[in-house]
Amino acid sequence: MINEKKRNQKKQEDKTTHIRNTGKRAALLLLTALLFVVSGPSIPSLAANSPIIVMIDPGHGGENLGAERGTMKEKTLTLITALTLKAELEKYEGIRVYLTRDADVDLSLKERAQAADAVNADYLISLHYNMSAEHKFYGSEVWVPSLGDNYAKGYALGSLVLDELDTYGIFRRGVKTKLNARGTDYYGILRESTALGIPSILIEHCHLDHVQDKDFYNSVEKLQAFGASDAAAIAKYFGLKSPITGADYTNYPKQTAKAPDTAKSQDLTPPELVGVEVIGGTDRTIRIRITAQDSDSGILYYQWSFDNGGCWSGLEAMPQGTVTVTADITRPVLQVEEQAVRVRVYNGYDGMSESEPAWY
Repeated sequence: MINEKKRNQKKQEDKTTHIRNTGKRAALLLLTALLFVVSGPSIPSLAANSPIIVMIDPGHGGENLGAERGTMKEKTLTLITALTLKAELEKYEGIRVYLTRDADVDLSLKERAQAADAVNADYLISLHYNMSAEHKFYGSEVWVPSLGDNYAKGYALGSLVLDELDTYGIFRRGVKTKLNARGTDYYGILRESTALGIPSILIEHCHLDHVQDKDFYNSVEKLQAFGASDAAAIAKYFGLKSPITGADYTNYPKQTAKAPDTAKSQDLTPPELVGVEVIGGTDRTIRIRITAQDSDSGILYYQWSFDNGGCWSGLEAMPQGTVTVTADITRPVLQVEEQAVRVRVYNGYDGMSESEPAWY
């Protein structure tokens, strides 16, 4: 009788163990499906000793093409950069890297954030390439969550990302926040990640629609180079070292920012000061002095018109941190009736102010 009880008890324990193991296998299969086998043939074991976990999100995909310029589609560019970023990060110790997608598939913003949450990601990095509505802006920027520690973490990593992009000579548009009409983060991937408690940033590497940036992205090798640069920034942020490359970023210094108690909004006002004066020139050239200021987000660009606003130049980069710049402009020989110069200046959020004319 006692042996019969033991046998029945053993059968029940075996049944319970079978159910538990079946549940674990089902959960693993579900996780694999959610990530679209994002890490290759198998997902690395989750049993390692507290590695840093990073989710890389190649923006767009499937029917969501993203920005387009000629034959270039943003969804393809982001994936090329992401695959290199993953490979480069995996050369460092103490980090595990996943992709939200490794193929041309549709994913919602919520699904991307959920994929990061499913692997307990410490950070989500969303990769993008930019365009502007009027096709006149250029440069790189990083968008970060607007509130609390996630803003501070985003600012620190975003600054390192832009430091790396600076080495290519890409114009630096800054680390930014943007709110929607509801007062929450404008960019959905930041909003969805924040809702799940995951720090995140969105990187706009350069503009596809401006000649100023064309040479930065017009080959596979250059898109891969962005992935390597992003990897270096992330390694510096987490203080990683690589036995493969010899890079050691232990205790690498980071820029810090205070975690805001209320959502940090974008600059909604145009530059408060812009003026121009003619200080010299010849029949074909004109020398002007531009004075401009924006105390909220700084002045990024300026442009001029030498015929009182009839025709405008392209955007020139304003030396960052300056209020006054002197420009030498070569004019066409064509004479115009209204001999006056005007300038426009643009702040960090593309707000524009125009000067009064300076007659000559």
